[in-house]
Amino acid sequence: MHSFAVHGRGVFGVALWDSRIYLIQCECNWIKVFKASGSYDPLPDIEVPEMTNPSDILVFDGHLYIPDNMSPHSCHYFGIHSDSDHCVWKIPTSEPASSAQQEKMLTSLNKWWPWTLSRTSDGRQIIISTLTDKVFFWNPEQNLHEIETVTLPHDIPTAQHIIELSCQSYLICTRSSQHKVRRLVREGNTMCVAGIPSSLDVQHPRHLARLRDGKVLVTDNISNNVLVLANDLSSPMALLRCGINGRKRPCRVAYDSSSSQLVVAFHHSAGLYSLIVDHVEAV
Repeated sequence: MHSFAVHGRGVFGVALWDSRIYLIQCECNWIKVFKASGSYDPLPDIEVPEMTNPSDILVFDGHLYIPDNMSPHSCHYFGIHSDSDHCVWKIPTSEPASSAQQEKMLTSLNKWWPWTLSRTSDGRQIIISTLTDKVFFWNPEQNLHEIETVTLPHDIPTAQHIIELSCQSYLICTRSSQHKVRRLVREGNTMCVAGIPSSLDVQHPRHLARLRDGKVLVTDNISNNVLVLANDLSSPMALLRCGINGRKRPCRVAYDSSSSQLVVAFHHSAGLYSLIVDHVEAV
């Protein structure tokens, strides 16, 4: 593993793109950038002056997308206090990325609490999990009025993260009192629980990622594990056992199939790994 330490706030998002690692922290207005090979040197930060409380990061069509609920726990960190509506930032990955190129999108949804992001299995839309019972399906290149709103099952009041396995089939990390990874299917503008087995008990699942072979990764924030399992929730096993050398509380994960690299966000650091077949090798 190669470790990327950051100071201050916890890491809340990781992304891999074009041999670069992108990290965000809670209540920050910057994006940390590192090389993902060779010397792993830090690159210049990307400053996002109006960003307040980012919670995830996704690379989509060569841009970084970052949900921002604009509601910091404290307003004294940067002298910023914003009553702005929630948004998703669109930021180019090119260097340097100027403020003029940064777009604040989906502000028309007002206070809608965007939380985590993923892409649909066909790669055409971004799936936005929120701190409500709503999930949004969105193509940033289309008319913003065409955003699709889907309602979660009544016993899932809010989601940590959701990914699409195949058309209309999903896995979700729930935020309810009973922490689970659950299988859902979409029927029109609602989702319902899928067949048996429909759920897997995990102490505190926070984020999901699909591997090239169809298996799924789950970060378990409390047990300090990254689990790997089949997409039908069978055969769960610990892929990474964390909790040493500061690598604790994994909360975000990103996988790049072209390089077989995996980056995991821990509380105050991130780790880069090489995935080969069914095991992890340190980078």
